[in-house]
Amino acid sequence: MKPVLTALALAVGLSAQAATSSPVPFDHVFLIVLENTSYAQAIGNPNLPTLNALARTYGLATTYTGVAHPSLPNYVAMISGSTFGSVSDDPTQRFAGDTLPLQLERAGLDWKGYFQGLPSTGWDGGAAGAYGKKHNPFMLSAEIAGSPARRAKVVSLDPLQGDLTSGHVPAFSLIVPDVCHDLHGAVTCPPGRTLQRAGDRFVKTWTDAILASPAWTGRSAIVITFDEGSDDAGGGGTVATVVVTTSGPRGVKSRVPYNHYSLLRTLEDAWGLPPLRQAAQATPMTDLFGP
Repeated sequence: MKPVLTALALAVGLSAQAATSSPVPFDHVFLIVLENTSYAQAIGNPNLPTLNALARTYGLATTYTGVAHPSLPNYVAMISGSTFGSVSDDPTQRFAGDTLPLQLERAGLDWKGYFQGLPSTGWDGGAAGAYGKKHNPFMLSAEIAGSPARRAKVVSLDPLQGDLTSGHVPAFSLIVPDVCHDLHGAVTCPPGRTLQRAGDRFVKTWTDAILASPAWTGRSAIVITFDEGSDDAGGGGTVATVVVTTSGPRGVKSRVPYNHYSLLRTLEDAWGLPPLRQAAQATPMTDLFGP
């Protein structure tokens, strides 16, 4: 009987140790944010073959929600842990306080934002062509927008391929398509089916480039999510969220209720950063990223 008890005690001890050990830091995280598409509109959609293939192969959160309507407060929530009460897409809004980029800086880690259609580095205008500042949380942050050094890290999509080819990418990269490639669309974009295919091509282009990059090493992840869905679940609607990792789970569907605060909490935990605001109460997405 003693050997059985000893083995059981060892197993319990190892489980407790695993539960209390710190998560392994990420080498690189690439967050791609698409627009205004509910889970049921994305998963199983034949016009989104790349997104669905990644969802089947890697990890898929099936009950992940945005935290607000409309778009802008969801982007702000992803990096700050709060919507700050915003219920508007007004690009003149400015939000003060700590954010994930500032946390990373203090930890000696780098960050960068790649925004398709951004007219120039650190541009602070509201909209230009198919680019909208409402989808750029970095330029909505008072501490980033007010700092020339930080604004230099808010660039157009153009440098991304070169950064990936060289392997010189930051710990955290936020990648945001313009309104003609984010599945939402605008009056100036081609209609319906073309928009979905354009969005899926965007996902394919950049996930392929990331997976082929020297930066895809160690513990790295690509997260593809949407700002909000068409229903009101969780405050912002149920959306598909796909997690692609270098060595994490494969073929996993998680039914755990997650949201944008859960994603922020997951990144902060892994990098040893204190969770910001509502991220402190959120459940980390360990089953999709791995420990």
